[in-house]
Amino acid sequence: MIQLRDCLPVRGLALAGTVAALLLSGGALADQAARDAQDKAAAETVDTSRFKEEPPYKIGVSAGYLSNSWVVFALQHIRWEASKHPEVEEVIVTDAAFNPAKQVSDIEDLLRQDIDLLLYWPVDDAAIADVLQRAVDAGVPTINTGGGFTDSPGTIANAYISQWSLGEDVARRLMEDLDGKGKIIAMLPIAGTTAAVDQLDALKTVLKEYPEVELLTAEYGDWNRAKAKQITENLLQRYPRIDGVFSPAGQMSIGVAEAFEEAGRLDEVTMSPGDEYNGWLKWVAEHRQGGAVTFPTRAGQVAVQKGLKILKGEPVTRGTAVKDPFISPENVDAHVDMEAPDDWWASELPPEFLPER
Repeated sequence: MIQLRDCLPVRGLALAGTVAALLLSGGALADQAARDAQDKAAAETVDTSRFKEEPPYKIGVSAGYLSNSWVVFALQHIRWEASKHPEVEEVIVTDAAFNPAKQVSDIEDLLRQDIDLLLYWPVDDAAIADVLQRAVDAGVPTINTGGGFTDSPGTIANAYISQWSLGEDVARRLMEDLDGKGKIIAMLPIAGTTAAVDQLDALKTVLKEYPEVELLTAEYGDWNRAKAKQITENLLQRYPRIDGVFSPAGQMSIGVAEAFEEAGRLDEVTMSPGDEYNGWLKWVAEHRQGGAVTFPTRAGQVAVQKGLKILKGEPVTRGTAVKDPFISPENVDAHVDMEAPDDWWASELPPEFLPER
């Protein structure tokens, strides 16, 4: 989702100005304005004729990090989709290992290898804005792959997952399970990221409809199971009553649930839906609670499809939202793999493209 930053892309100034003005007139109105503005920007048609190239194509993938299992599965979706197109001769992957400066260097190196298309997921959006713009200026289209929507001029298109919609769905299902009453905590991804900002905004917007629900605190577990567990252990000492947990990310949800269980307080809490992280799905299958609002790893596949259209000079929309359907606790058995490790993702990848277990 679009964020108001200190330095905004020129193309987004009018859009951000509209949203900023609405902030003065009330939170709910501003939230709706932000959603409407993003939807409008995502639906914008991009003229890609300047990027038209004759095959074969070389795809560069700049990974901000590859240590996260979701990212590994998204990358495999990229490779799977590329394998379906004989015009793609090579996929080159770099790993910045959470280092923004290295990601800039990685992209520069990919450009020196004469890539035709750049897919990326960032460590820090602002840190790579300049090098993405240089890629576009050099005739290499760029696609933000997974995560939230960006309207930066250095990003030609997005294969994105609406963090606001995901957060809203998770929040509403949690409110239903709590019957609209109680004290809750929120476990969010990395502070300052689009995912964390939008999920919290969505939660707070939904909470305006439920005056009998109190948000005790919002914490940041960095998509990390161990960190989320440690944070929750501290929260359990601080708060004698916690009725519910808002946690859209399954890696963190399982850590939170483990902390409650070890403290002997699991029976008192209602967990929100997580995502299709296999460890979380196993927990849902055992406890028949929560379910999952999916965070589809096939975003990588959608990015390749969108990129090939651009290389053929076909117009595309600036954003393609990858849908995130709900898996109910009653239907989780069709998605969980009890034999696979926790650090695994439900997907439609064929066996030859699945990561090693």
